Amino acid sequence: MKSQPSLPSRGMLIYFTVCALAMIWPGALVANRIEPMIIGLPFFLFWYVAWVFALFVGLVIAYRHDAAQEVDDE
Repeated sequence: MKSQPSLPSRGMLIYFTVCALAMIWPGALVANRIEPMIIGLPFFLFWYVAWVFALFVGLVIAYRHDAAQEVDDE
């Protein structure tokens, strides 16, 4: 019988909340400008691309942490 999935750690919940808030209010207000251009992108677009990448990295870390816990449980 499988055990119930565990809840994410408090640190991961805070991390994903900060990432989500950075892409909506109030984070979007900070980045709402065109200049400076970064990697050829307006700053506002770069802001979103950077946070999407940060979310991706966090998801990879969470997945590996969860997979390691499953191996330990077996």
